[in-house]
Amino acid sequence: MSTQNVGPKRRLRLTAVALAAGLLAASCSSGSGSSGEGADGLGDPGDCTVVDIAVSSEKIDLMNALAKSFNGSKSAELGDGCAFARPYSKASGGATDLLATTWPETGEGERPVIWSPAASSWGQILNQRLADDGKPAMVGDAVSFQLTPLVIAMPEPMANALGYPGKPVGWADIARLATSKEGWAAYGHPEWGAFKLGKTNPNFSTSGLSALIGQAYAATGKTRGLSKEDLEDAKVEQLAADVESSVVHYGDITMTFLNNWFRTDREGTSLLYASAVAVEEKSVIDYNQGNPDGVLDPGEKPRKPRVPLVAIYPKEGTLYSDSPMYVVDAPWVDEAEQQGAKKFIDFIQTTSSQKQVLEYGFRPGNPDVKVGSPITKANGVDPDQPSTLLQVPDPPVMLSLLKKWREQRKGGA
Repeated sequence: MSTQNVGPKRRLRLTAVALAAGLLAASCSSGSGSSGEGADGLGDPGDCTVVDIAVSSEKIDLMNALAKSFNGSKSAELGDGCAFARPYSKASGGATDLLATTWPETGEGERPVIWSPAASSWGQILNQRLADDGKPAMVGDAVSFQLTPLVIAMPEPMANALGYPGKPVGWADIARLATSKEGWAAYGHPEWGAFKLGKTNPNFSTSGLSALIGQAYAATGKTRGLSKEDLEDAKVEQLAADVESSVVHYGDITMTFLNNWFRTDREGTSLLYASAVAVEEKSVIDYNQGNPDGVLDPGEKPRKPRVPLVAIYPKEGTLYSDSPMYVVDAPWVDEAEQQGAKKFIDFIQTTSSQKQVLEYGFRPGNPDVKVGSPITKANGVDPDQPSTLLQVPDPPVMLSLLKKWREQRKGGA
């Protein structure tokens, strides 16, 4: 591919004159065309077509690892040139807002060729918002290359006090705990105080959005076909109000809660910080392995917590975060970038890539790769769960849910 066809957006900027010689020598046929390390550790793309990939934060380490395997490989060959995958972390809800409005050329990360939110519900919300504004859809069908279910993370002693897993626990139980004047004293543990729930903002976080959907279904007794009429039902509104009443803090991402839980664990006060937080199964694995935010910085060593977490799979059912890989239909994406994106998407579906997906604590999207370690009971999760899956509601229903949440959320939290 000629450098005349590669816009400045698609090249890494030189930070030192000493790199110039290496860049001139780089070529697609020699691999990734890399002669130096960028801030993301992926090297320089040289003349390759750069495929910028905005991914949800929980999978950035995995995506960087897959990009390193892809870049410079035969899988990255693109005509007489090559493709170069370059992932970066972007919250699912934040990317949705930018794509629905205006994604600036600077300040928010490179405008993506591939967008991979944590769940395809965000793609549906994006297209609905665009349609409401009279604009064409920006994402279509997508490959879901990995899965992780929403769970209610709870410190093991608290889950044991509720009788879990022998006694199923769900959102209705959380609502009862939330409104109980006795709190944990009703379960023989007055020292734990009131029931405290941590939730992420569903406008930004997939776990927050999925929890909102899950508790609405729990109130209706349904597992599919949630409607706008359901949201007006007094039972649905009451359960939502009860759950929100126990929220001690709303965070933008689950990593905030997990890092705080881990810090208080070292201080011996984790049971007082929070009783439960809705997170993805993968986060429980990371936490129990001593890596609460799922990202190991250079030199950082995992330290297992003193009090591990247990993944509670809500008895009413739950949803999968399915990590769709959308090729963005936008003016800034050219044909070469589309082709490079498809090359990378094909690559991450291979058996070797899917084995890597499992190593990072996600359930492979390729059915030929079976679920195994680290998705084990020893890590606080159950590979045989969830037993009931909920249907993602229609986009207008999700937008109505978000609107109602803004009215129901606990003020000042």
